[in-house]
Amino acid sequence: MPITNQPSPQRQSVLTFVSPNVQDLLFFETVDAQRVGKVPPAYGTAHPDKVNFPNHVLAYVKQADPNGQLYYYYYANTRESQDDYNFEYSQASLGDTKFNTVVRTYVSLRSEFKEDGVAAGDAMPTSPSAANFEGKGYILMGRDQKRLGDRELDGIFVVEQRTYFVPDSMHTLKWDDLSGRNLRISVSYLYSGQIPSGQTDTIDDLIVDPNNSYWSTVLLDDQENEGYKVASYREGRKISSDWFEVIRTETIAGASGVGTGITVDSYFTSIDHSWPPVLESVGFEVWARHDGQDEYHPTFTMNPEAYNGPCKCLVTIKYNTEPFTDVEAEAMQPQSFTFNTPYARLSVPPCLMNGSYIYASTGTQDPVYAFNYYKKEVPVTTPPSWPETLIVRDKQEQGRGGFVRTTWTVYRPSYG
Repeated sequence: MPITNQPSPQRQSVLTFVSPNVQDLLFFETVDAQRVGKVPPAYGTAHPDKVNFPNHVLAYVKQADPNGQLYYYYYANTRESQDDYNFEYSQASLGDTKFNTVVRTYVSLRSEFKEDGVAAGDAMPTSPSAANFEGKGYILMGRDQKRLGDRELDGIFVVEQRTYFVPDSMHTLKWDDLSGRNLRISVSYLYSGQIPSGQTDTIDDLIVDPNNSYWSTVLLDDQENEGYKVASYREGRKISSDWFEVIRTETIAGASGVGTGITVDSYFTSIDHSWPPVLESVGFEVWARHDGQDEYHPTFTMNPEAYNGPCKCLVTIKYNTEPFTDVEAEAMQPQSFTFNTPYARLSVPPCLMNGSYIYASTGTQDPVYAFNYYKKEVPVTTPPSWPETLIVRDKQEQGRGGFVRTTWTVYRPSYG
């Protein structure tokens, strides 16, 4: 309830408390105009009783009677100890995220108020010590001006609510079948003028420079899994005059490999594949005639014979931020072969071969043909025989902020 001081010849005070601190109080005095004059002091004038009211200033003057003989002089404390009691816990949204906050309300003289006195990102005062704000990392989210709702104060005081929060990053996990693990989406909030970790430019400059490497896809060591790397990129947007939202999205993960890429996955499966025959040898069967001449009949052997059917296959998936330069499947290139002489004719169907030659001669005793000879080189194919493994398909596609490469490696069949 109001506290009434003992009346004096010139003034009578009525005190009203406006905060938990008993020194922060608003009161009015009934003043006799004939004693002090009809022209009141300017707003902001200090109270004449500097012993009892050293921090109070005149906030409002109102006529108290119809004749103008009495006035109400309203005095208010400048509230220098506000941090001791001006906090309350609340919640506020920044972007799409809701944070627990501390709201601090400040009442300041209009004559002393500065719009640029504080800015987003400034640390919050830690008073009072009993609130245990020390070391929590509270910084300013935003400011909001309000009216006191009391005309005695609104003319000279400004009320400002400052919202503080701890800007922890928000994380979301999403399962990725290709990587075989959860990938993370992290949302961070940066204030205007802040320089992101590892950068030299402010977020204000980065947000208008889409080609800056800050936004590019990068491969970084996985801090939770030794020997693994994670690819990620950033996106950003301005969500208020003071704040920016930066979203870091992991796109793929895998084991560290040779160079800068990663191996995302590898597994065995079975696919159908054709293997050409392989020429093992060429020979001639000799048939003697009754007239004393020999006939030559060529033969050849394939080992192994052609195969078309299921084969063991290793599928490997790799990823890199830059294009792979060695993407190429391996093709088996069989060739056919012919050998024609008056004595023997040979036709070998398409197959794999490892070189050598075939030679034929008339000799010096042939009754029909004069001496002659013919030598035919046997080709060397690529490969000359079945390899142990063969890359039958090697595909590179853009995706996940980089390049995904899938390789199919078949193993040579084994059969009788």
